Amino acid sequence: MPATRQPHNPGVAVERSDAPPRLFLFLALGLAGFVAVSVVALMAIYPGSLHGPKDAPGGETAKPELQINPAAELAAHRATETNELAGYGWVDRTRGIVRIPIDQAMQDIATAGIPDWPKDAK
Repeated sequence: MPATRQPHNPGVAVERSDAPPRLFLFLALGLAGFVAVSVVALMAIYPGSLHGPKDAPGGETAKPELQINPAAELAAHRATETNELAGYGWVDRTRGIVRIPIDQAMQDIATAGIPDWPKDAK
């Protein structure tokens, strides 16, 4: 066999080496230049964006109130709801709307029915 090999298809060209390192250098420099130009362009277009909005609240905002004793607060809330369901009270005094205990309301509906309720509804 001869020491040098000849291609079988002389008209077909093949890649002789990898991409040149200079190409990667130019791509990296181009990307860095694009980012730098973009930052400068955005600063020129939006000059006030570096300092934030002028109508933003200044100083410290109020901190949220945390539950100190969640179990006690839940018990108090449930007691309030139970009192409203089991007691009498005004809902709207000017319009004459009152609140009655739920057991009493169910008894009243069972005995008298609902006014203006369709007769054929079950």
